[in-house]
Amino acid sequence: MTTILVQIFFGWPAIIVSLLAAIAGLTWKRWWLLLVSAALFLPVSWYLSGYPAIRGFGFLLPIFLLGAAFAVRARKFLSAWLLASPVFLASAWLAVLVLSQ
Repeated sequence: MTTILVQIFFGWPAIIVSLLAAIAGLTWKRWWLLLVSAALFLPVSWYLSGYPAIRGFGFLLPIFLLGAAFAVRARKFLSAWLLASPVFLASAWLAVLVLSQ
């Protein structure tokens, strides 16, 4: 039971739901969806911070989503997309790493 919960909170389900919430928040201009996305991405970023290539960068990913939420709230939509892009790029990079094994 606990292994399933760990996989849900730290694995691909959390990443996919977080990215979908971020995309929905950016396209529908709802800042609270970006806050939900940042909260869902916290365990994933904690896990990614243990990887040597992005050790310090992993903890910054939810902060980028928080910055995007504040940018959407301030009606700075281009800044919001730019702030959310590192999260999308890190997730895509992780997907490429996993699929290339």
